[in-house]
Amino acid sequence: MATPVKRKRLVEKSLPPKIESYIPESRLFAQLQALERRLDTKIVRKRLEVQEALGKPVYKKRILRIFVSNLAANQTGAAGAVGADDMDDGRLGAADAPSWTLRIEGRLLDATGATPKARATPHKFSEFINSMVVELERDPDLYSDNVVQWRRAAADNDVDGFEVKRRGDEDVKVKIMLDIRTATDRFKVNSPLLRELLDIRGPISKAGFIMRLWQYIKFNNLQDGDDPDQIRCDAGLAQALGSSVVSFTTLPQMLHVFLTRPDPLIIEYTVRVHAGDFHMAQYAFDVEVEIEEPSRQSVGPLANVQARHRELSQIESQLAQKMQDIHNARTKRDFLRSFAEDPVAFVHRWIDNQTKDLEVILGDRRHGLEAALGAIMAADSTAQELTAERQQALERETA
Repeated sequence: MATPVKRKRLVEKSLPPKIESYIPESRLFAQLQALERRLDTKIVRKRLEVQEALGKPVYKKRILRIFVSNLAANQTGAAGAVGADDMDDGRLGAADAPSWTLRIEGRLLDATGATPKARATPHKFSEFINSMVVELERDPDLYSDNVVQWRRAAADNDVDGFEVKRRGDEDVKVKIMLDIRTATDRFKVNSPLLRELLDIRGPISKAGFIMRLWQYIKFNNLQDGDDPDQIRCDAGLAQALGSSVVSFTTLPQMLHVFLTRPDPLIIEYTVRVHAGDFHMAQYAFDVEVEIEEPSRQSVGPLANVQARHRELSQIESQLAQKMQDIHNARTKRDFLRSFAEDPVAFVHRWIDNQTKDLEVILGDRRHGLEAALGAIMAADSTAQELTAERQQALERETA
């Protein structure tokens, strides 16, 4: 297994201060470093925002189509042929009594360009309903169960539709009230003036309502110049809020009184028992709902983060190598320039430094240039003595 090569990094990524006098363009590197610090700060902040966003579900708007219909059974063909007393007294068997069944169903329309894989997980109709109320317009003296209610419970299983079955052989008008479920709580703005000023056309969340108001304040320049926490309302906003000066700290509490639960979706239908065994409303009803998107789609824009990170690491490695080359070149230049300006003093300093290094290695206690010169002279004396002895030996051999 190959040993991984360690990447060289400098502790300090800054150029020497004096280098600017020799290379004026080096100030651009300092500016680039300042820009890099600001960019790193923004990257850290955005990374935290992305991590927080990835932890939240992502919702997409889709269209829920609602169908209303009814079934009829054991009808005689003439209204009122069978009395309510006969049915209540049990004169007709349960299987023979005329009856009808109201059906409320819904399905999610496929998104434009959706693939079969995207439609693999169907959604149930009851997933998008918080509650439902069905009111039957029948004589309360004859029929007591004219109101049917359903509310979502945690233990309930989601279904594709609801059925309401009743006995009777007469057409019945029905009012269906649906409370549509949303991902975030939405409210109705009960002030017509505020709706007109802020251009609000339907239910809106609290955050969206405050954002609309803030945009209105910024567009009309209503903040106090001396105290930005104060809002100087114009004529329309003062009439809506009931005050000409409003503080930002009290604004959320003031806006709470303008928000109420949105109106339910109301569908009116007539159960027809003499139009055949099956009857459907002439129109279907489309409602905009929010569904949770798979997590893999929420991280789509971040798919190439790792590749970009590797590319950034390579650039940092190249930058570290260039910085090392610059420091080496500066050291070499200072060495040669010092030698060119005063060779004698440079040689003395160099010999002194080398001597100190040798003393550290050998453990010698002598210091300074004199010690180095003494060592050189002693070496020369020894060499001269050896040379004299060799010359005398050579003369004796010749004689």
